[in-house]
This record gives sequence, structure tokens and C-alpha cells, in this order.
Amino acid sequence: MNENITIEISFNEKIERENQKFFFKHIWKKNFRELKKAVIYVIIFLVIGFFPLKDFDQSAIPYIFKYVAFLYIGYIFLLLYQYWISKKKNYKLIEEYIEDFKANNNQMSYITLNDTSLEIRNTFHTFSSVWKKTSYQFVDQYLIIGIVKDRLNFVLTKQEFNNSDYDTLLHYLQKYSTKK
Repeated sequence: MNENITIEISFNEKIERENQKFFFKHIWKKNFRELKKAVIYVIIFLVIGFFPLKDFDQSAIPYIFKYVAFLYIGYIFLLLYQYWISKKKNYKLIEEYIEDFKANNNQMSYITLNDTSLEIRNTFHTFSSVWKKTSYQFVDQYLIIGIVKDRLNFVLTKQEFNNSDYDTLLHYLQKYSTKK
């Protein structure tokens, strides 16, 4: 029994923009953990480096702590710079993608499900994956489907689907793929 079920998703500019912006923020949450750690290290190293202790100031240890603290400050600025550049580039790509989709006559995306694989396609792309290489997770109201070792992700919400299509997709994901 290898029947194909095709789910149609009509393009909604507002939902697509919201999904893409959410995913960008979701990915960068991990990097902000690194930023928090770096800020804590800077505070610790600066306090130790500038802490006035008798006989501690004559050794090289405070200078090493100060040096490491300033390296971490550079790392913080690098992370912040990388975030702002990535955000600007990503939001520009989102707008380009939405404009391309709006200019196209066929504004539908299709998800084809069967016992062996999942296929997601629209007029620009076709992506297919066997179930054992597919994973999914829920973050707030978003469903994130990851294929190709989670290098390629699709963000969906229930409001994008018609009737019981969302439940059908969930059934297949729960039955054949891995929940993260």
C-alpha cells in the first residue's frame, strides 16, 4: 500500500514572512547563548584582572586576565556584527522570495506523502527525502520539518492548511519520521 497523498498549501504572504522571520530568530537563539556566556566571561576576567590584591598586581596574572577579557569583548562584537549582517541579508532574501512568489501564476506548494518518502515542491523547488532522514519538531505554534540531516528546514503552521490536511501531515510525520 504505497498510495500518495498530496496536500496543497496556498501561498499567503503574511504567513510566509512570519514563518521565515520566526525561523531566523529560532536559529539565532542558539548563538545568543554563546553571547551570554561571552558576556559572563568578560565580566569575570575583567573583575579578576582589575581586582586590587596585594602582591597580585606585581605578577603577570592580572594582565593575562585583562587580555583574555578584551579578546572576549572582540568575540562579542564579532557575534553581534555577524547577527546584524545575517539579519539584514536574510530579511532581504525573504522579501525577494515573496516577490518572486507573488509574481508567479502558480502560488501553490505541494506536500506529497507516501510510505517511503516526503516531497515538498513549489514552482521554484522540489525537495524529497526518505522518512528515516526526516525529522520534525514543534516550537510554539510552528511545525519545523527538517530534511537532509536538518540542513534544510520547512516551517509550517496549522493555519496554512485546509480541512484535515495538517492532521494528515502530522500523522505521517509521527508514524514515519523522527521527533526531535
